[in-house]
Amino acid sequence: MTVTIKVLYDNEVLQQPLKADWGFAALITEDSGVKVLFDAGTKGGILLHNAEVLGEDLSDLSAVVLSHWHSDHAGGLPAVARIARAATFFVPSRPDLHWPDVTLHPVHETPVRITEHVYSTGVVGGIEQALIVLSDSCPFLLTGCAHPGVQALLHAAKAVVEPKAILGGLHDFADFRCLDDLMLVYPCHCTQRKRDILSLFREKAHLCGAGLTVTT
Repeated sequence: MTVTIKVLYDNEVLQQPLKADWGFAALITEDSGVKVLFDAGTKGGILLHNAEVLGEDLSDLSAVVLSHWHSDHAGGLPAVARIARAATFFVPSRPDLHWPDVTLHPVHETPVRITEHVYSTGVVGGIEQALIVLSDSCPFLLTGCAHPGVQALLHAAKAVVEPKAILGGLHDFADFRCLDDLMLVYPCHCTQRKRDILSLFREKAHLCGAGLTVTT
């Protein structure tokens, strides 16, 4: 079983004519064809443009998972909802949660099974969930911004599996020791110390950007 992770939205691009913008989105595709979108960037138009350039059709998504409600992750959701009619949206629960014509699954603190090979950590720190991508060789943790802290999200993921790789926004994270045991690190989006991570972990840390594709 293989799973492919493709970054559709990021502050940087790895190829043209993809568009860079402040925000994040990644598409997870199982070899069975099941697809999960993690976050939707800031602007739906840019998300759909990048998906088209990369040959990805978002109309047949099985699920959409929102890490947290900040606009650089949730801004593109209306555009996705218009085309992905069959998708279930797994979003952090909040009191005013109401979205007509969309199948919503409010996520609380406990892990949630999204598909056979994709799980949510559950909402950590009252604000954000991360995604766990199962793999025999290298289980991944996907993060939106990691506002609760990278260590907290890695710990939450261990309720399902111990991650061996991380990909996503790492915010102002600076306790690099918790990356020591990981096999791969892809600092994306809002990571403030991206250059430090790439320099300290030269053999396993890699550039992120729209167009990045990782298979695990």
